[in-house]
Amino acid sequence: MSYSPVVCFLFFYHVFGQERLQIVNLDAECFRCLCYAATKCNLTVGCDEGYCGPYKISKIYWKDAGEVILPDDERKRDGAYEDCAISYQCAQRIVLNYIAKYGRDCNNDGVTNCDDFSLINFNGGFQCKAALSRNEAGQSWLERYRLCNPETLL
Repeated sequence: MSYSPVVCFLFFYHVFGQERLQIVNLDAECFRCLCYAATKCNLTVGCDEGYCGPYKISKIYWKDAGEVILPDDERKRDGAYEDCAISYQCAQRIVLNYIAKYGRDCNNDGVTNCDDFSLINFNGGFQCKAALSRNEAGQSWLERYRLCNPETLL
């Protein structure tokens, strides 16, 4: 019997009474490259055509990630998704939750790392194995991702 390598290591820890999530290989550099691939990490991006903030987060992605909100906000409030998605720190928490839910080895290289997280972010959790080069938007994403992460195998 053969076993697949562990996909993602998830750590939960408490900080000031709050539970926090950490994923191995999803570090500050990876967050920076995911942000750069999405919008060149433009922190002034609002919402356009159903995508919000520097990570270009859709409402469906936000819902899949557990409807992360800003501190002291309410999930059901109109604008809660948009306000969180345009906040860099809040948007990172959305991405973290999404990766925790869908993280896997998408490019079949035996390692789960930022390349896989990039595929997940662009393609979605269930279609992460699809090539980024299959369409113009994916090619642009990949070009920006490679500029930020020149060691990528994608």
